[in-house]
Amino acid sequence: MKRRDFIINAITGVAGMSTITTGMSQTVEGLVPERDEIFDTIVIGGGFAGVTAARDASQKGLNTLLLEARPRLGGRTFTTKFAGHDIDVGGTWFGWGQPHIWAERMRYNLPIKESASTIAEKYVWFSKNQRNEGGADVFGPLSERANAKFYAPAREMFPRPYDPLFASSNKKFQELDKISAAQAIDRLDLSDAEKDLVKSFAAINGHSISTHSSYLDQLRWIALGGFNQAFMWSNLGYYRLAGGTRVLLEKMQSDSEAELKLGEAVKSVVQKNGIVEVATAGGNLYRARTAIFALPLNLIGKIDFKPALSSIKVKASQQGHTGSGSKVYMRIKGKHPVMFGQGTEDMPFNFYWTEYDDKDSQIMVGFNASPEFLDVNDDEEIQKAIHLFQPQAELIESFSYDWNLDPYSKGTWCMYPPGMLTGALKELQRPEQNIYFAGSDIANGWRGFIDGAIESGARAAHLVSEIIITKGIKV
Repeated sequence: MKRRDFIINAITGVAGMSTITTGMSQTVEGLVPERDEIFDTIVIGGGFAGVTAARDASQKGLNTLLLEARPRLGGRTFTTKFAGHDIDVGGTWFGWGQPHIWAERMRYNLPIKESASTIAEKYVWFSKNQRNEGGADVFGPLSERANAKFYAPAREMFPRPYDPLFASSNKKFQELDKISAAQAIDRLDLSDAEKDLVKSFAAINGHSISTHSSYLDQLRWIALGGFNQAFMWSNLGYYRLAGGTRVLLEKMQSDSEAELKLGEAVKSVVQKNGIVEVATAGGNLYRARTAIFALPLNLIGKIDFKPALSSIKVKASQQGHTGSGSKVYMRIKGKHPVMFGQGTEDMPFNFYWTEYDDKDSQIMVGFNASPEFLDVNDDEEIQKAIHLFQPQAELIESFSYDWNLDPYSKGTWCMYPPGMLTGALKELQRPEQNIYFAGSDIANGWRGFIDGAIESGARAAHLVSEIIITKGIKV
């Protein structure tokens, strides 16, 4: 299935599963715990952050419960079949510059594959609605020169890339977080064509138009990529796991000793008398000494916390991160030159490339900065978008998953809007009494990536196990 019904089926799974509800069958106060057991920790959310936290906490001897609203694990990562391939409609590429996922990949000895576009024969790019075509010798230097000016302040702003607020006392640091990527680009000494390229690149980074993301937050990526554009890109779009990200997820989950409950959408989290009570949409109540909240930033405000979380956390959740564009897989007929394409940020696809070069067809992947730019459920629109890059290509089939419609995601990968990095990151990471926070959206390093999810999940598990084992929390 490709249409919107696929999203509902992917969320609800089997009939009768209580994952989508508008309210609870009883008030929280009227709920009775399913059993008398008090867990050491309850992990809320079964994405990579939650699975990591539950695995690590349980391996340290903590009695751990993992709750996931969907009938599957993975969160915003999701592997499915398309045109004979295991494709990831969320969470795909990574590299050895991302230490946490690379270590997990090596731990489980998982093979990797490369995107076909790593050996692109043809490049297509747009500026002011003008289509350009050439080789890497033309496109590469043009893109690199423009991006070099865009990323110029990165080394000063992020001398310690995994300590993102290290330079926060620098006045310039604060100033760059107040402006958008688009504002910064407009101030640079770049040609109009170069500005189009850089704004498009900023748009795919933030998965939204470049006016929405913080310039400072954009600079983190090149810092994490060793201040080298080629190495940064090799961590963003080259390598993927053979069999998809679910292969790693399944390996990690198989090592976990945590109890797992799927189809349990959390509605409220109440702290009283040193105990955390977690109530679900299905009317179940679970209790623990601690909890690890491992859901996307955009969902913090969707859960009733008592006592209420800090106003900074709530405001950041209400504002949300920028990730809201589309990602589409398309199978086209016949053989074509393996290509890499970059459009302007307002095009139906601002990035478009060959992901699989098969015998009689190719699978292309395209991204845009807003679902308003393309109806991913309309093959005629998709065909027109393809023709902008490949005028002779014929669409056979396509597939996309709208994460904006998924109530347990409310968006794609995370980049911060202006002001959020300096104004909210530290608070978003701060525990509140016995509730700890994890998730790709609050990582120190590769925020918005699987690597950041694993990083933050491991840290939360360490903090919880330390407080329970070392300090000996008692009921």
